[in-house]
Amino acid sequence: MNCPGCGAALAPVSNRNHLYCSHCGSYYFPQETGDGVCPLGDPASVACPVCTDKPLQTALIDGERVCYCDHCRGFLTKIDTFGMIVTKRRANHGPHEQRPGPFDPAELKRRIKCPSCKNRMEAHPYFGGGNAVVDTCERCRLIWLDAGELAVIERYIPHVHHIEAPLHLPGATESSTNAFLGDSFLVGGTPGLLDDLF
Repeated sequence: MNCPGCGAALAPVSNRNHLYCSHCGSYYFPQETGDGVCPLGDPASVACPVCTDKPLQTALIDGERVCYCDHCRGFLTKIDTFGMIVTKRRANHGPHEQRPGPFDPAELKRRIKCPSCKNRMEAHPYFGGGNAVVDTCERCRLIWLDAGELAVIERYIPHVHHIEAPLHLPGATESSTNAFLGDSFLVGGTPGLLDDLF
């Protein structure tokens, strides 16, 4: 597919559902990104770290405030706020949904500046699960996500370990259970170290 702006070839962006023109810097979104951004239309006091000359605007994602770029559709928010967004969004997904493929390792080489302090943001895999590379500024406690990355991250459902309740056999007594387990759990006929842990 060719760029509607300049006619150059569009390239797919990693494991997300949009295309990018490396010639003119335009983005093309054949499908909605699934990030659930609700733009409020008010200008934010910072510029997009990807588009650099485009001012961000205020927006909401699941009731949480973000700064959104209507050109590249990425968004900036506080790291703690992003954690709340991910928690809310993951609650809407089940463990058997389709999981996206791996991210493009070249994304780790990208260099963008924090819109707040102007220092370089660190590009790294999102450590909360999901196959996406995010950009963070630890000094300002900000995180930048490109279009479609939230949709990838929210579909990662952490595996929950379930510990089964102990098995109680009818007619079994504590002394018969201890005899079955052996004396290694008992010291001098008294409960041992494992009893203190559980």
